[in-house]
Amino acid sequence: MNPFAYCPHCGTPLETRSIRGQERPSCHTCGFVHFEDPKVAVGVLVVDTGRTLLVKRAVSPRLGYWALPAGFMDAGELPEEAARREVQEETGLEVELDGLIAIDRLPHPEKKGILLTYRGRVAGGRLHPQDDVSAAAWFAASTIPWDELAFETTRQILQAWATPG
Repeated sequence: MNPFAYCPHCGTPLETRSIRGQERPSCHTCGFVHFEDPKVAVGVLVVDTGRTLLVKRAVSPRLGYWALPAGFMDAGELPEEAARREVQEETGLEVELDGLIAIDRLPHPEKKGILLTYRGRVAGGRLHPQDDVSAAAWFAASTIPWDELAFETTRQILQAWATPG
């Protein structure tokens, strides 16, 4: 999807040309080329006494399905800051992060980018769903709602966590 029909610098209608091996909107008058920046999202596998925290999505895509607390980074924010913020915004919990556990493509087909998933543990707060989730709950490995998971990335992270080894 092209966000520009006209050059944001000189107003000339943009045309699509092959630049650096990809078709990109560009301006033949001033040389502007639109390079699509990737979206960066963060998620957290929050673990506490043999259970993990999942949230039920209250927004599209995958409305009503369970996922890890996650969301998009803001400009100027470090990934770790964004991960802690997203957990707090969605669940009311404050977390400490124990490291990066996965880097994946975003599970959103309409958004190109990466998902950084961290492992975390509760450091404070009180669990209550908020922001863009309708529920937040703790699940033991044996009670994970496998048929109700929102994304394949969530499934992969949970399978790795639930498999002893």
